[in-house]
Amino acid sequence: MGACSNLSPVEKCLAAIVHGVDALQARNFTLAEGALRLGLALAKAAPEEQARSLEPLVLLNLSRIRQKQDREQEARQLHEQANAQLEQNVPSVPNAIFNLLMAAVLMDLREYRRAIPFWEQAIQFDDLKDPIDMAHMLARVGECYNRIGLKDHAAIPLRAAVKIFRKHPEDPRLCAALITLGNALRKSTPAEAESCYREVADWHVARGQFLSATPAWGNIGILCYEQGRYAEALEYLEKVRKIREQSPGIPIPAIAITLNNIANCYRRMGKFAEAFTAVSQAIDLLQDKGGAELASAYGTRGLIFLDKRQDSEAVEWLRRAYEHHQTLASPNLDTTAEDLNREIAALQRLGRADELRDAEARLASVHTAMKAIPMVSRDLSALDAPLQCAVFVEVNVGSRGRRPDAEREDMQLERRLTEVLEAKNVGCCAARLTIPESTTLIFYGSDAERLFQALEPTLTSEPMCAGARITIRQRDGQREVIVPSRLT
Repeated sequence: MGACSNLSPVEKCLAAIVHGVDALQARNFTLAEGALRLGLALAKAAPEEQARSLEPLVLLNLSRIRQKQDREQEARQLHEQANAQLEQNVPSVPNAIFNLLMAAVLMDLREYRRAIPFWEQAIQFDDLKDPIDMAHMLARVGECYNRIGLKDHAAIPLRAAVKIFRKHPEDPRLCAALITLGNALRKSTPAEAESCYREVADWHVARGQFLSATPAWGNIGILCYEQGRYAEALEYLEKVRKIREQSPGIPIPAIAITLNNIANCYRRMGKFAEAFTAVSQAIDLLQDKGGAELASAYGTRGLIFLDKRQDSEAVEWLRRAYEHHQTLASPNLDTTAEDLNREIAALQRLGRADELRDAEARLASVHTAMKAIPMVSRDLSALDAPLQCAVFVEVNVGSRGRRPDAEREDMQLERRLTEVLEAKNVGCCAARLTIPESTTLIFYGSDAERLFQALEPTLTSEPMCAGARITIRQRDGQREVIVPSRLT
C-alpha cells in the first residue's frame, strides 16, 4: 500500500491500464474490463492536461476488448470517441510506458500513422533501455512506416533493428524484422530484399515450420514476377497457396492475399483469364472481411482491365480501390498514389476532363500527406548492441489449432517463469512471439547459465514444455537443450 500511495496519478492510471492489457491478452475480458474502467476513473481524476492524454488510451483499449468480443459497433464507437479526442489534443505524457502502450494499441487497431509519433517518443526515452528493447521498437516503427507505404522511411529503423537482432540470431523477432525490411527494399534494392526473404524461409524450414515460411516464400514470389521470373514466381505462390489451404484455422485473408498475388503474376504474363479467375476468388473471400486486402484485390482487378486497354472498367475498379483505401484507419499512401496515377492515365485516354481534375487533386492530397510524415528523428548511425546473454524457450504450442476462447497457456507459462526470475533476481522476460507452429519466450540476463538454472525446474515440470527447444546463449557461444517428453 505504501509503494502504491507514492505513485503519481499518471503512474496509478498506467498501472491499471497495464493490468487491463495483460488480462486482455489472456482473454480474461472481465478482469480486463474492470482494470480499464479503473484506469478510466483514474484518468478522469488526473490533472486536466494529463487526463486529455490518458482517456484516449483507455478508450482505445476498451475498443480492443469489444473487438475481441465481436461487439463491432461498440468497438467502433469507442474507437471514434478516442480518435476525436486525439484530434482535439495531441497527447504528451513524459512517460515511456504511456508512449509504448499508446503505440501498441494503435497498431493493434491498424492506426499505423497515428502510432508513429508514439514509437518516436518511446525511442527517445531509450537512454536506460536494453538494446534489444530498442531493436523491438525500431522494428515496430519500421513496420508502421511500411504499412502506410513510406518505404524509404521504413528502411532506416529496420536496418538498425536487424543490426541489433543479428547479435542474437536465435531471437525469432529477427525474422519479422527481415521480412519487413525486405518489403521496404523490394522495389529499390531487390537483390537485398530477396536475401532477407530467403534467410527467413531457411530459418523456418530448418525447424520444420513450413506454414511460418509462407510469408517469406510469398514475398519471393512477388519479387520474382516483378522481375519477369514468372515460372519461379508461380512455383512459390502455388506452394504458399497449397500449404495455407491445407492448414486448419488459417485466416481467410491469408489465402486471399496469395490468390491476389497469383492474379498479379498472371496479369503480368498477359494471361488475363487466369488472372480474372484468381482475383475474383480473392474478392469473394474478402467481401465480408474488408480491410487493406480487399482494397488491394480491387486494385488488381483494375490493373487487369488497364492492361487489357479497357480503360472505362479500369477506372471503375481503381476508383473502388481508392474509396476502400479511404475507409481504412491508415491507408497505404504509396499504393494509393500508384493506383491514382494509373486512373489518371486511363482518364486522359478517355478524355474525361472533370474526373481527371478530381483524380489529380486526390493524388496531390496523397503526396502532401506523404511529405508531412517525418523520418525517425534519432541518430541511429552509431547504434549497436553488445552481445548479450539470453535463453530462448521454444514450446510446441503455436497459434494453429488453438481454441480462440481458451486462456493462453503460453501466457500462463510466461507469468510463472517471470515470477521465478524476479524471485531469484537473475533476469527478465523480454518478449513472447507466437507463430503457427510454436511460441518462443525470450529471456535476458547477465548470465545465461544462471538464467537456465533458475528456469529449468519449472520447464521440466510443465506438461506444455515437453519437447521444448531451449537455446542457452552466452557471450562466447551457445548450446541447445531439449526438454524430455513426459512418460504417461
